[in-house]
Amino acid sequence: MSKDFEFTTEYTLDKPFFAECYDQTSQPVKFPQAYLKGMLFLIFGVVLLEFELLPNGYVGWFFIVLSVIEACSVYFKRTWWLWRQTISSSRGNKVVFDVNADGVRYKSGKIDRSLAWSEIDQLEQTDLGFILHLGKQRQYISKSCLNEEVITFMVEQHAGSKAS
Repeated sequence: MSKDFEFTTEYTLDKPFFAECYDQTSQPVKFPQAYLKGMLFLIFGVVLLEFELLPNGYVGWFFIVLSVIEACSVYFKRTWWLWRQTISSSRGNKVVFDVNADGVRYKSGKIDRSLAWSEIDQLEQTDLGFILHLGKQRQYISKSCLNEEVITFMVEQHAGSKAS
């Protein structure tokens, strides 16, 4: 690919995009570990109530209710995340996405972020897009707004930046 390669596209931050973003980047929930905190709250609350360790049962009931809320937060994690994104101020904004030999750039409203290829620790390809790993942070790019030439260019540029 040539060093003067330039690609610009635009996409909208809407519910289908947010759903794709969550589905492609979320870590799968492991059953016992995900609900461990809720189970501990439940056991603690039941112990407080059963053994009457406190003069009134309010604290025990508090922990039991807290365990139910914790279980719901794990179970409805995707729904909750999507709802927060769809009511955010960025919903409906257009994002201008640029790819060139220097790196990638996002521009939307007040946000203007450029990432050099060397800053991207890992370029993970999924079925529907790319996940850019930047330390512990991850950015998602949907392939729906990219063509094959850009996809190939991004993979080659990232590989080239890691080789040097």
